Amino acid sequence: MNEQEQMLTSVMNCRRVDLYVDKKEMTPVQERQYARMLKRRQQGEPLQYIIGHCEFLNTKLFVNEHVLIPRPETELLVEMAVQKLRMTTRRPLRILDLGTGSGNIAIAIAKRIYECHVDAIDISREAIMVARHNAEKNFVQKKTTFIWCDMFNWLGLDEDLIKPYDMIISNPPYIPSADVAGLPADVQREPHIALDGGVDGLAYYRGIIAAAGKFLKPDGYLMLEIGEEQSAALKAVFKQYSDFQKVFVFRDYTDADRFLCAQYVPDTTANN
Repeated sequence: MNEQEQMLTSVMNCRRVDLYVDKKEMTPVQERQYARMLKRRQQGEPLQYIIGHCEFLNTKLFVNEHVLIPRPETELLVEMAVQKLRMTTRRPLRILDLGTGSGNIAIAIAKRIYECHVDAIDISREAIMVARHNAEKNFVQKKTTFIWCDMFNWLGLDEDLIKPYDMIISNPPYIPSADVAGLPADVQREPHIALDGGVDGLAYYRGIIAAAGKFLKPDGYLMLEIGEEQSAALKAVFKQYSDFQKVFVFRDYTDADRFLCAQYVPDTTANN
C-alpha cells in the first residue's frame, strides 16, 4: 500500500481492497481525521507514528514517538538469529535483547521459538510500556520479560547475579553523534537516544562486546545489527576478546555490511 492508502485504511478501519471494490466513503469525522493525518505527514512526522503501527515480520506492532520504528533490515537479523537458535539443541533457550524499543526483536523470536524466554532491556520507560503492550497483543507476554534499565548498568551486573543466555541480540544506536543532526527529517522525529551511538557510533558495541562473555553460555551467540562501514572497526574490537573465535559479517538487501554474528567459545584450559 502507498502512504495515502495506509492512512485511509487506518481511518476507515478497512482493507485496501475495500477502498476500491466497495468504494467506501468517509464520514465527516473520518474526513477530518484523514486531513489531520495528511498535515502531520507533510510536516515530516513518520507515517508509522501517524497511523500508530507498523509491520515487522508479518506482525503488527504499536509504535509511537517513544520508540524507533523497526526497519526491514532488522527482519534479516531476526531470521538469522532464529536459524541459529533452532540449530541449538539446548532447551529451553534464554535470549537477551539489548535496547528492545518496541519489542520487535524479542516478540518475533518468542513467536518463532517454541521453548524460549526473552529478557529485553531498554533505558526508556515509555519504550518498555510499548514493548509490553505489543507482547500482550501478540500473546507472548509469558515468554518475554521487559526490563526498564540502562543497558550499561545491566552489562555491569556482577557475574554471580547472571543466569547465562544462549544468545544476546541487539540493534543498538550506531549513528555517530555528529551525524544525527544530518539525518532525514522523518528520522529526526524518532528518539535520538535510539540513534546516537557516541562519537564514532561504536560506544554501545564496545560495552556489549566487552561484557558479552559473562552473559553467554559456551557456544552461545552474539548477534548485532551494525552501521555501514563499521564492520572492520568492530572486528578489531572483537580481537581484544579471544573467547570470540568465530566472527562473521553478513550483508543486507542493499549488499552493505549490516549484521555481525560471533560465537562465544571460552578457553576451558585457562583455569586448569
